[in-house]
Amino acid sequence: MLPHHAALGQSVAGEGSFAANFVGYATNEIEPLQTGPGRIFGLVDSTLTAMNAENAAFLHNQTGRCLGNWTVDETTNTFEELVNCTYTDADGDQIFESATFDRQPLDAPHVGTGRWLGGTGKYEGLSGVFEIRTRTLRSARENLVQYVGTKQGQYNLAPLE
Repeated sequence: MLPHHAALGQSVAGEGSFAANFVGYATNEIEPLQTGPGRIFGLVDSTLTAMNAENAAFLHNQTGRCLGNWTVDETTNTFEELVNCTYTDADGDQIFESATFDRQPLDAPHVGTGRWLGGTGKYEGLSGVFEIRTRTLRSARENLVQYVGTKQGQYNLAPLE
């Protein structure tokens, strides 16, 4: 196992595949809105922590925040969501992400498509596409949604000149 500071010194330049795990929570501060019979629209404000599954430098020990919206259709028992996230590493450099969860069964693990939208510092110019899988957990308290997930796919990060 690498010491905490060893991952910070690893290079993130280049391209390749990655696998990361994350844990998160979202509060329900804004009441969802009914937008039709059995159709509910809501906003999400999540905080999460990501860890590279292979202990590599990319997306390892980073904090994240996601904002987005979701829709639940109770008549068809389906869910869909669109979120944008910003991850920050120990140096303060950031990674930008957009994720889409097309309509799918409400009670199953949710599967979405993520895209890297660039970043700051060592992540400037970041691009790539990946799959996201999330599963909602039984919450530890009321008005809190807790979840776990994985991200797996590709990234491309040209070295800074």
